[in-house]
Amino acid sequence: MSTYLMHTDAEVYPSPFTFDPDRWLRRIGPLMDRNFVPFCRGSRNCTGQNLAMAEISLVLAVLFRPRGCKLELFETDESDVKMAHDFLLPLPKLSSRGLRVLVR
Repeated sequence: MSTYLMHTDAEVYPSPFTFDPDRWLRRIGPLMDRNFVPFCRGSRNCTGQNLAMAEISLVLAVLFRPRGCKLELFETDESDVKMAHDFLLPLPKLSSRGLRVLVR
């Protein structure tokens, strides 16, 4: 099953398209825990999982350090990042130029 479909199942994650990081601070049920698979599991587990986690930590530390970068959206809206196709991996509309930001 597609991880996109698993992560947007309204029965497991109420209001799946709403940005709500607090949902992870509330009680996590077994169904929610079982369906969260950002890197897959088992023999087909993502080989770059440890590298991705290290990169996320480094990027977040740089962006949110005191007197860090200021980010501003540039010629980007929600339609540029919203999933429109699932060709083995989730992709936005084919004409999307991706997420573009100005770093100040």
